[in-house]
Amino acid sequence: MVSTDVKGAITTWTEWASKPDVQRYDIALFKIWIQFEKFLSNLFLSYATGNPSETGYVPPLNLQFKSEEQFNAFMVDGNKKYIEYFDKIEKLSKHIFVVNPFDILLSDAKYKPVVQEVRALRNYIAHESGEAKRKVINACFSGNERRFVDPNEYLKSRERETRNTYYTYYTTCIAEMVDILIEAPADTEGVTNDTSAGE
Repeated sequence: MVSTDVKGAITTWTEWASKPDVQRYDIALFKIWIQFEKFLSNLFLSYATGNPSETGYVPPLNLQFKSEEQFNAFMVDGNKKYIEYFDKIEKLSKHIFVVNPFDILLSDAKYKPVVQEVRALRNYIAHESGEAKRKVINACFSGNERRFVDPNEYLKSRERETRNTYYTYYTTCIAEMVDILIEAPADTEGVTNDTSAGE
């Protein structure tokens, strides 16, 4: 999966959601986020095994996995067959990479809140559980339960700084993150791989 797959999903689902007889931005965002998660998992695997992004960027490694099989053996928890890649990126990427290309998701002042909010919305849209609702209230409504509205209505409301709808704001940020994740950061010149830990 490459960046154009995520951007194609944004275009496709936005066109679908904006039809007058549809207007389901919650479902569209859910579908786009799933594509973004797939993109992240593929990129994490590619980078951790020493392979380049589609632009040719290879992040310097502290630890290089020799193959997809070896990588997956380290990523699987217990008897689970499914790997929760986002959780693994949060916990392990700082140990794998010299300069963590995934820091944009984890610590960037603009994108970290977007990631937290969209993940909370995605889980609520998927499950509608009490726990998922609590996380949406905390992430998107500053913990104020009285401000909670259905995700579809929330996504049609306006983000304060850009005055775009939250849907447009989030999808724009997702597209920007995709571009940033596949490019070499400007401050990594002279940084080399040290994979001795993985030897």
